[in-house]
Amino acid sequence: MAAAAMATAAMVALAGCSSDDSNEEENSSTESESPAEEQPGDDEETGGDAFGGASADEIADQAFDALMGADSLRMVGDIDQAGEQMGIDLHLSRDGDCAGSISMSSQGSFEIIKLGDEAWLRPDTQFWQTAAGISDQEILGQLDGFFLYGPANEEPMNSSVESCNLESFLSEMGPGASATGMTLGDPTEVDGTPVVTLNEGEDATILVASEGEPFPLRIENRDATTGAGTIDFSAFNEPVPSDRPSDAEVITIEDLQSGAFLG
Repeated sequence: MAAAAMATAAMVALAGCSSDDSNEEENSSTESESPAEEQPGDDEETGGDAFGGASADEIADQAFDALMGADSLRMVGDIDQAGEQMGIDLHLSRDGDCAGSISMSSQGSFEIIKLGDEAWLRPDTQFWQTAAGISDQEILGQLDGFFLYGPANEEPMNSSVESCNLESFLSEMGPGASATGMTLGDPTEVDGTPVVTLNEGEDATILVASEGEPFPLRIENRDATTGAGTIDFSAFNEPVPSDRPSDAEVITIEDLQSGAFLG
């Protein structure tokens, strides 16, 4: 498992992009390199109590397995992917439900809710302009603050929610390979939870919970070529928030197409 690959996969999956062969080759190369030599003595001293003397690579594998086994989680982070500033704050599940927000510097931002076969999107003005091609300021003003509602499996909702899914995120990461070259850093905390620090050379860090399930709670990537940024994971196996927008906040796809929402 490569921390840089995990961070990139998270943003690629949730931006609705797909990985290509070059990314796979890059990830494979990252996993096979060992820029820092493991120090068994430090492993036992720092990670021994919580992980039974497991090495840094073994702890990284446990973290990957725990993440792959989650039924739901929350992801919060920011990353620079090839100059595109991207941000997420999403609860998502294997059932395909999700709730939160996604932003992209070149396209704008939107709130998203998907529950079962229903979906709601609340774009900001920039996203209405870039994604829907709406330039009329009067129409943009009327749309401001409203959720667009429609069936999750029909256009335009399906293209927006298809990757708002834990299965999609995990599939971007692939089956995984045994970690190599990870080293242990100093123990610390993430939001009050004790963690062990796993370093992948100088460019990436994984902070793994040392109490309870060994979930990765934070991934930090400092390599600009693979997407520099930080992603936090939390709310493992907790239900996705199920609050639906009120009728007063919603316009339907039919309203949008007919212009019936214009006052």
